[in-house]
Formats: sequence, structure tokens, C-alpha cells
Amino acid sequence: MSTGISQIGTRAIETERCILRRIEPEDYEEMYESWGKYEEVCRYFPFDPAESVEQYRKMVQRWAENYQSDVYFHWVIEWKENGKLIGTINLGNVDETSLYSDTCYMLSPEYQGRGIMTEVLQSVLRYAFDKIGLNRVQAEVFAGNDASARVLTKCGMQLEGIARKKYYKGGRFYDTAQYAAVRGEERPEERK
Repeated sequence: MSTGISQIGTRAIETERCILRRIEPEDYEEMYESWGKYEEVCRYFPFDPAESVEQYRKMVQRWAENYQSDVYFHWVIEWKENGKLIGTINLGNVDETSLYSDTCYMLSPEYQGRGIMTEVLQSVLRYAFDKIGLNRVQAEVFAGNDASARVLTKCGMQLEGIARKKYYKGGRFYDTAQYAAVRGEERPEERK
């Protein structure tokens, strides 16, 4: 059993329909216009949409600076067909001792409901387990976010429990469901 992760950083990943690559500082405006400004994208996160393109520029700049670390894993999702930036996905809060991380993703409303995030997450999980050497990848889903729960389940992540009233947003508390995939468990794309 490995006792550490491969510190390979964020490398490009190609899926059938997408290219996952590092975020560049100049991506901020397209990212903001595609998904960063939409309440419908951010409603199931503990944060609100960006208030301005300038606020998003500063966030993207920080993300791009984080690539100096070889244990920072954050991709922008580019649609192969037209080169448009349509979303983002990460492996965050990496714990090098226990070999786990969280994952979080966002997708442009224009591209939702097409199975794109399932395709992308399957590739990121392979990267996490086969390239980085993580043992566990976990995700939280706000109550009511049935589409995201379906994505996680399709990718072989299992529901482990509910964190009751974990996040406060918009004047109320939200429950979150905890999902996780563990290295070595059967993943959907490997089923015969």
C-alpha cells in the first residue's frame, strides 16, 4: 500500500466530449458569463454567485496561482466541439496522510442534463485513484440537488449519510448528503 500521493498537479484530461485543463487567468470573463454569475448554478453550494466579473477575475487569479502546488487539482471544462468553457471540477482539500480529497463541480446551465458531468467526473475519479494514488474521493450534495446525486451514483459513489443542517444560506439551514468512492471498488465504467 502506498503511503503517499503522486504530486503530479493538474494535468490535462481528455474525455469523449471535453478537455479538462488548468484554469488560465484570462479565462475569468468566459467562466463568469458561462456559470459564475448564475443563481441556478450556485443555489446548491454554501456560497452565492459572483457579484461582478471583477470579483470573479480575482477568484480565477487565485486559482491560477494555486497551480504552484503539485497537490492542487482544479480543471476548467472545455467543450471540444466549439472550445467553449462550460464548467469546472476539482479535487480539493487533499489530505496527503489519509489519501483522500473532496470533489466539487459546476456546469453551465446551457450544458446541463446531457450526461457531461458524469463523463467528466468518471475521468477525474480515474485520475484521482490511478494517477494521484488517492484512496477516497468524497462529495457533499445539498438537499434537493437530485441531479448531482444522480451524477455521483452513476460514477460509483455511495451515499454514506446525511449531515443535518450543515450549511446556512439564504436564511435557512441545509442538510447535505455525503457520497464517497473508494479505490478498488467497482466503478460503473468497468462493469461488464
